[in-house]
Order: sequence, then C-alpha cells, then structure tokens
Amino acid sequence: MGNYQSRAYPEQPQVGQLKESLRDMVQLQRDYQLSDELFWEIFNTRVLLNEQIDVNAYVRDLDLSHNQ
Repeated sequence: MGNYQSRAYPEQPQVGQLKESLRDMVQLQRDYQLSDELFWEIFNTRVLLNEQIDVNAYVRDLDLSHNQ
C-alpha cells in the first residue's frame, strides 16, 4: 500500500465563491430566525444563482416586502 500524499492545488474561483456563499447562509441561520420559505429563497439566490448580494440587506428587503 502506498502512502497518500496531499497536494496543494490552487483553489478555483468557483470553489471560493461557493465557500463564501455557504458562510453567508450559516450567518443567516445564526443571526436570524428565518422561515423555511425565506431561507430557501435566499439560498437559491445566493448559492444556486451565485448572486453576490448583501444577505443582511436582502433579508430586510424581503421581510419588508412579505409584511406589506
């Protein structure tokens, strides 16, 4: 059996963007009491569509539009 050697590969831009968007989603879970519907709406925009949004402002805007 050979020894496994970890190789340091440069991080591709898409991986970095995905990590950043997932950190944003963790922050939302930690900082806000979001409904499932609202969480998945933001998840779709931030993670799946990879839109660079300010999640805090996005939550405030969505909350305001849903409460009107």
